[in-house]
Amino acid sequence: MATRTDFYIGTGPNAQWCGSLMFACHPDNLLKVDDGRTALTSRSPAHFRKAVENLLTVWTIRPLGAAFLPQRGWPWAWATSHRNDWIITFRTGPDGGVHMTAGGGDRWHRLDPDNPRPPLRCGPPDFAAWLRNPTAPPAVPLPFYRPPTVPTIDLALRWPEF
Repeated sequence: MATRTDFYIGTGPNAQWCGSLMFACHPDNLLKVDDGRTALTSRSPAHFRKAVENLLTVWTIRPLGAAFLPQRGWPWAWATSHRNDWIITFRTGPDGGVHMTAGGGDRWHRLDPDNPRPPLRCGPPDFAAWLRNPTAPPAVPLPFYRPPTVPTIDLALRWPEF
């Protein structure tokens, strides 16, 4: 089963989507890639955004999986990140920094930039309820997207033929 991770600046309906990854993009795997570690330990929104852009590029070049840039449109057949495995955002304000939750998660977990360990429990408190309706409360609010009018371009590189 593929893992999917979406990146944002901010939370709630006004969050800005920065891009998405697919395949092997569990936060523990992101920490093993320099640009992933940089993103998860960022201390400013601009630093986070740049690190995510770099991570999206590296993800396809290495090749670790597929990356989706906002310029290419929303990549998923569903309207929110609630159905995805991981949602990572940079929040500003008094508790500013990189935060994460899992699809259906009921709260944001702040990552310590000096020790960015993903929380052990991050997902929906009632898994059966989440399966019935991933966007229902108490899931954290996320922006909604209309299905794209043009197909997304998969930036994953193809394996070379030998």
